Amino acid sequence: MSTIYTTNSWDGYSKGSKYWNEYRLEGDRVVKYKCSSTKFFDGKENVRETGESEVDSWEIDDPSMPDWLRDYL
Repeated sequence: MSTIYTTNSWDGYSKGSKYWNEYRLEGDRVVKYKCSSTKFFDGKENVRETGESEVDSWEIDDPSMPDWLRDYL
């Protein structure tokens, strides 16, 4: 697995939260992940929690893959 493109991050709805998309090459398919990072106070200190979820995927030879993304392969 290797990250081939990362978008600029944007602010979430709550203070301290950020979101961005990552496109990763996993074998013979490209997978789009929505990643997030949230900062919150747990009572003692600030904690940063990160997460990701799969949004979309394309096979390498899939004609529906965006052209700009194909240029990064």
